[in-house]
Formats: sequence, C-alpha cells, structure tokens
Amino acid sequence: MSARTALLEWLSSPRNPPVRYLVARDLLDPRPTPKDLARLRHEALEWEPLGSVLALQQGDGSFAEQGRIQTARPTFWALGLMQRCGLDIEDAPVSRAVDYLEERYASTGPISYRHGASGVLPCYAGVVTTTLIKLGADRRPMVRASLDWLVAHQRFDDRTASAGGDDAWPYRTPANFGCWESVSCYHGVAGAFRALAAVPRAERTSMQRQRLDEALTYLRHRRLFRKSSSDRPLFRHMLQPFLVGDYRSGLLDMLDGIADADPALRSEPWVAESVAAMDELTDDGRVPLAKNYGRSLMHPIPLEAVGEPSRFLTYQWLRVRSALT
Repeated sequence: MSARTALLEWLSSPRNPPVRYLVARDLLDPRPTPKDLARLRHEALEWEPLGSVLALQQGDGSFAEQGRIQTARPTFWALGLMQRCGLDIEDAPVSRAVDYLEERYASTGPISYRHGASGVLPCYAGVVTTTLIKLGADRRPMVRASLDWLVAHQRFDDRTASAGGDDAWPYRTPANFGCWESVSCYHGVAGAFRALAAVPRAERTSMQRQRLDEALTYLRHRRLFRKSSSDRPLFRHMLQPFLVGDYRSGLLDMLDGIADADPALRSEPWVAESVAAMDELTDDGRVPLAKNYGRSLMHPIPLEAVGEPSRFLTYQWLRVRSALT
C-alpha cells in the first residue's frame, strides 16, 4: 500500500464523518456517485462534535462570547468550524450566522469584530472574508464590501517598499493596533492576502490582482513566514497547526492561500522551502493539532483532541500539497 493510499484510508475513517465526506468529494479517484456523496454529507452533518458546536447557536444566529465584552469573534470561529466540516451558505446554521454578522457587524460595509466601523481590522476582515468565500457567501454584500475595504485601505509596506491602498480610514483602530506602520503588520497582510487569493482567479478585479501581487512581494521578502534576518518563523504559531486561530494565519493557511492565488508559484524557491517546512511538521503525512485559540466560543474545541494527529488539518494539507508539488 502506498503512503498516499494509507493516508486516504486513515482520512476516510467513519470516526470523522466530515473529513470522510470531504476526502470523498475532493481527493478520491474515481469520485463516489452523487447519491453516495449525499449520504456521506448527511452523516457528516449528524456528527456529534459538530452538533455540540451548532447547539451553541442562539436564536438570532449568533454564538455568544463567554466574557464581559461581547464581540463577533465566537461567531467568526463557529463559521470557521462549519466550513471545516463541509457546510456552506445553503445550510441553515451558516446562513443564519452570516445574516447575523451582516446585520450587526457589517452595518458600515466591511466586517467588524465589534459593533461599528471602529472594529474593522485587516486581520479579522481578511481571515473572516476568506472563510465566507469558502462557505459560498462570496456574493453577500458584507464580503464584497470587505474586499473593497482591503483593496482601498490595506497596506503592504516594508520599510523601503511602499504598497497598498492610499485611501484614508477615519477610525483609529488600525493605528492603535499598529496595523499600518513602517512595516505593515504581518497578521493583516496575511489575512488580506488569503481573502484576495480566495476570490476565483477569473473573478478578480484588476485592483484585487494588483493588491494580491503587492501582498506576494511582501511575503517573498519573508519567504512566506520567516524573519527577514534568519530562518526562524515570525511567530511560534506559524509552525503550530490549529483549527481555530482567531486573527492568526499559520503556515498551512498561508500555503493554502498560495495554492488559491496561483499554483504556479510552486516553482519559486521560497514556496518550495515552505512546503518542505510544512512536511517537516507531519508524522507519516499526518498533521498534528498543536493548539486552538477559540476558548471564548467553547473549551475544548470538540472536533479533535489537541496533541493528536488531525484529520481536518491532514485533509487540508493533502489537498494543498497536491496543488503545490
């Protein structure tokens, strides 16, 4: 049995019906019949750990934060978990959550992590917009407005190189968090890059393509995830795979963005080096779940155990790696 066959067999275990469904849909050849795929999807939606997440959804479509300050973050994270499990905008829990965010956290257009435009940050706008596009909500006004905001305002500056949108943003939150200093915050660049890359290539506007190119220039200088002066990762979490990262983007997320942006980038050395670095994190091809950041939604995140091989992350890596090698 080949290593890939053994990995696909492990991923197709009935212990994780969502991953079993996603592998059948995206990785198996020949692909199962539509009837079999429908059955697998139904079993995925009935999975108890997913049900324990969906049980937290409130009547207005939101997921409440377990703390004094109420933000949209638990709803962001819950949508991310739904996307990982193969749900999309046609599923009622997703559509209700998206309706809630559009009504309460996008009243000024782009997605905000708290009420009003003062909560618009490039990292959250990018990460959440990426999730929404992958959920099939790309036609929603909130997604369109968030992409327009990233094009107009997000910076890709790197001391001597200046790039990004020049339109002034009248709220101080990005300045208060250091988003747009002489070197633009990596988290915002990463989120914006992933969101722009998630737009299908044939549908990208000329300005979206320009901003995507500017983001790639910024990332090339860092060889995607490393300090410019050494081989060390910019942040420890870059090499600690997670299911819920809040505003963060890990190495696997960034490689997913590279595959979305243009698989031909695999020929560039910095991408090949990053693929090799991701491979080094695996054990027999299995990606470990190192940590999660979704405590305010629920703790622990019930989909998989931290410290164990992750079928969700391994499925994601197998799909991304196939595009980049």
